[in-house]
Amino acid sequence: MLECCKGAYGGQASGACLSQMDNPPTSSPTTSDYEVDFWYPDYETSWADAGCKNDRPIPYKRGGRPEYATQLECCKGAYGGQTSGTCLSQLESPPTTSPTPEGGADFYYPDYDTAWSDAYCINTLPLPFSAGSRPTYGTMLECCKGAYAGQVSGKCLSMLDSPPTMSPTTAGGLDVWYADYTKQYAVGECINDRPLPIGRVTYTTQLACCKGQYGAQSSGYCLSQLASPPTTSPTTEVLNVYYPDRTKDYADGVCTNDRPVPSGATTYTSQTTCCSANYSSQQDSTCFCDIDSCYNCKCAGAAVPGACPSLVCS
Repeated sequence: MLECCKGAYGGQASGACLSQMDNPPTSSPTTSDYEVDFWYPDYETSWADAGCKNDRPIPYKRGGRPEYATQLECCKGAYGGQTSGTCLSQLESPPTTSPTPEGGADFYYPDYDTAWSDAYCINTLPLPFSAGSRPTYGTMLECCKGAYAGQVSGKCLSMLDSPPTMSPTTAGGLDVWYADYTKQYAVGECINDRPLPIGRVTYTTQLACCKGQYGAQSSGYCLSQLASPPTTSPTTEVLNVYYPDRTKDYADGVCTNDRPVPSGATTYTSQTTCCSANYSSQQDSTCFCDIDSCYNCKCAGAAVPGACPSLVCS
């Protein structure tokens, strides 16, 4: 009967069940009569104000809530990021407001509660986030590089024990190059200034950057900024690819390999492929005739006697 009373009426304030025993306990039964030997989170209270309990009867079916051997383990497991500290404050010997030794956690995380330009990495406890909801880093430097890499103010790096100078590397800047999108395309160039903007495509050389980002720049400004810039016409050779000449009407359109390639133009490995893809329905076959003046009887070469012996034109 004792086991039944404990299991079914563990929280009975009147003590009616226990009083029916042959040898009922005193009116103030022992602590174990009202408590279980494990701790569980109090989901009936808001997370910020909740703690861990071991009261009987438990308000759930076994297995429906995590259980911990000690109250401290429960607080750490269920309320690890609780900024109010309510759970820890309910311990018999609660820790101080900063329960860990000076220096905080053994990892760092970005301070999302502060404006990005003024924020830096911290290791303050208790954590203001739940596990896995914010990136963490083994060192503050790693955190600054990962979370504040493009921070112009340099606030994060300045909070290091031994912060770098305003220009932490040599005067040559970064060892990669990227397009300067603050300028108009015609006067755009590739730079290696710090800090590197977030998400910017980088290149190992300035020349590769100019080719990749300003290949159609008719002004040649990007190439002119090279240490040994090419001439205004860097080569007299034509391109080894072809593209449709959109400056002409469709009926007069042809495929060309003149420099430079217009921005966004589709290129083809051969002139014939380009004509087939872009001018296959020209009535006068202008594009194909530009390749071969004897392509068909509509081409100019067909009008010259003897010029196109393979053609039989009426």
